[in-house]
Amino acid sequence: MPSCRPVAPHRTVIGPVLSAVLLLSISGCPGRSGPGMGDSGGIRPVVEVRDIRVLIASGREPLRFNVSGGYLLQAGGRTLDPPRPPARWVEVLGRESGLALAGRSYRGLRRVEVRPQPGATFELSRRSPDGGWSPATRYTGHLVLLVRPDGTLLAINHLDVDTYVAGVLTRELYADFHPEAFRAQAVAARTYALYQMSRRAGRDYDVTATESSQVYGGLPQGRGAHRALEAVHYTRGIVATWPSPRGERIFCTYYSSACGGMTQSVTACKPGEPAIPPLSGGVKCDYCRIARGEAYRWQPVRIAKSDLTARLAARYPAVAGLGGIRGVAAAVHPRTGRLCRVRLTGRSGQTHELLAEDFRLAIGSRVMRSTNCRLTDEGEAIVLSDGRGFGHGMGLCQWGMQGQALQGRLAGQILKYYYPGMHLTRAY
Repeated sequence: MPSCRPVAPHRTVIGPVLSAVLLLSISGCPGRSGPGMGDSGGIRPVVEVRDIRVLIASGREPLRFNVSGGYLLQAGGRTLDPPRPPARWVEVLGRESGLALAGRSYRGLRRVEVRPQPGATFELSRRSPDGGWSPATRYTGHLVLLVRPDGTLLAINHLDVDTYVAGVLTRELYADFHPEAFRAQAVAARTYALYQMSRRAGRDYDVTATESSQVYGGLPQGRGAHRALEAVHYTRGIVATWPSPRGERIFCTYYSSACGGMTQSVTACKPGEPAIPPLSGGVKCDYCRIARGEAYRWQPVRIAKSDLTARLAARYPAVAGLGGIRGVAAAVHPRTGRLCRVRLTGRSGQTHELLAEDFRLAIGSRVMRSTNCRLTDEGEAIVLSDGRGFGHGMGLCQWGMQGQALQGRLAGQILKYYYPGMHLTRAY
């Protein structure tokens, strides 16, 4: 899910904001819900509320961590001796044989938990391509280091859902967005997280920290941190549900930066998902016209077919079998006017068809900013023109949310506009 704003460099948060986050994560922050923020009963049997597991780093390169206070290293029910001599930064490397920690190899050890003492936080840094280390990002909760059989190292942050949501809001929204926009986003982000958790309970992690899930940058940071914490506190326990034949159920609350005039159905992007009313698309939106930069209107893009072939073949091996792309044709959805499918014709005469959203992501989400555009085949290149919107366009429109908030609409009204037929339900 693309953020409505560019991803900013990580910054360490200290002082009152950090104290507030720690209070939220430790005490549970009882919170309150404002007018219209809870119009259905609880759904405890449906939603399992536990710590969320966020994949914050993965790869073959080393990582390093440090903890602001004392911590335990735990593996398989036993406590490992801390690295000696004590060091501020502890380097971690994944190997096919197991984990290497502070220069010491643990053969066969594939999972270690770094558990800070109550009130402590930890930082994580990645090895940079130039051999240095990336700027550190600070997190609360605890860290799980997991090594897969091929030596890939995963770093997974376990923390409570509401502290995670606060960390999402400061990365997904501009700091000057209206408080009601922050509150609407808090409900959408919380529901999305709980929905993913319900589907991935048996896996290593629930969500990633990137646009493939929701952008998460650790502890809330920057000028929007206080507004994010307020929104999480105000909406605590509130989720989006729909009246399914089996009763109220949460759903995947997709959202994108700007729909460009009309949202699209989930089935246009993800045909395997159920076509429930809140994600049926076709919601008209003039509110996102206020979007900054090229989030609402974007400039024409020209892509050489040789470049197009390389980008698509890197993700879809079948495209490589076309012998180079000769022709590109797009089908348009009759209701939304968005591209829905793209047919590629190779020099061999064979064809291959892709969903327009898959086509967009393969060539680059910041090259083709949305499927709300016109695609023209000009022989040696294709041209994308009349582009509107940024992102997949399903569900909540973030800039539309801001536009409605500026016109006096409350968070609950905004959510119900973009997710038709939804209810606001207290889950905890």
